[in-house]
Amino acid sequence: MIYTTLLYIFTSFIITFLTIPILIKFANTTNLYAEQNYRSSHKTPIPSLGGIGIFMGICFSSLLLTKNSEFNSIQYLLATQFIIFFLGLKDDIFVLSAKKKLLVQFFCAQIIFIYSGVRIDNFYNVLGLGELTLIQSNIITVVTFIGLINAYNLIDGINWLAGLIAISSCLFLTYWFSINKFELELGLTLSLLGSLIAFLKYNKTPAKIFMGDTGSLLIGLTISYLLIRFINLNHKSTDLVLTYRSAPSIAVAVVFIPILDTLRVMFIRIFNGDSPFKPDQNHLHHILLKRGCSHIQASLILFAINCICIVIATTLHKTTGKIVIPSMFIILFTFFNIIAFNRINKKYFNVTI
Repeated sequence: MIYTTLLYIFTSFIITFLTIPILIKFANTTNLYAEQNYRSSHKTPIPSLGGIGIFMGICFSSLLLTKNSEFNSIQYLLATQFIIFFLGLKDDIFVLSAKKKLLVQFFCAQIIFIYSGVRIDNFYNVLGLGELTLIQSNIITVVTFIGLINAYNLIDGINWLAGLIAISSCLFLTYWFSINKFELELGLTLSLLGSLIAFLKYNKTPAKIFMGDTGSLLIGLTISYLLIRFINLNHKSTDLVLTYRSAPSIAVAVVFIPILDTLRVMFIRIFNGDSPFKPDQNHLHHILLKRGCSHIQASLILFAINCICIVIATTLHKTTGKIVIPSMFIILFTFFNIIAFNRINKKYFNVTI
């Protein structure tokens, strides 16, 4: 078990670590840089092809080390990872409309739901809900995949942030899958973890490369898949060393910062009469940057908050669904709004930069 664990993380780390310098050189030679706009927090051209390195690390490690007898369990995840990879790559180079990206994400979620059987089919009394019908399960599962894919895409705005938040999720999943001996899921988690650690080396300020949509969309898809597996295995498996009374609530805590950030910016945009998909500078990391934090400081603060939310939720898991998760949303939503907005106009929130 220990040998396999080290092999997964080492293999993905090495592949990503060796691939990214090649991507940086290629991007610099061909002038493939991240698009500069008014929301950019970087003043110099930087390549946005880091997601290719992350993808190579995850896929190579998974294809090389997954047992033949278990490969059919992840073939549909790998297939959708390939689709999401090319979607993100095309968006990084040519820029796609939100509608096209959502359509492809919907297609990928349906593939996993229909063919792999990885789905949310029970809320286990969270919000008073229990077993879901097939249609309800399909809707909730698809919304979860699309929501988390785009949530990770939205927080990828400064150095280290998306990578660190994903690492906090991977650390929890690594612990739970390993202690309960789910080797397949553990291998997938470690493949992602190793690639992310390697990527952070090149994304540290001054960043040499960004992960781009290729990386953030891939991370969102993979973590969505692993969290749904966590929920299913927690409630349906027997003889587990560690179980939680409400796995869906724990899953929310594991990706708390991406969910909070997405809900918050969409609420503000709708309040302002804008489209919820309109880009702006109201994200959590923008708030911290405007208050004097560096990229790395802001990323570490949000990483720490996400880790604290995971610890609180897992410690108080028997009451998580009823009290802890809603309380954390209210407290942090209020806190970030207080430090973000110095005054409130009757019609619009106004940010003082």
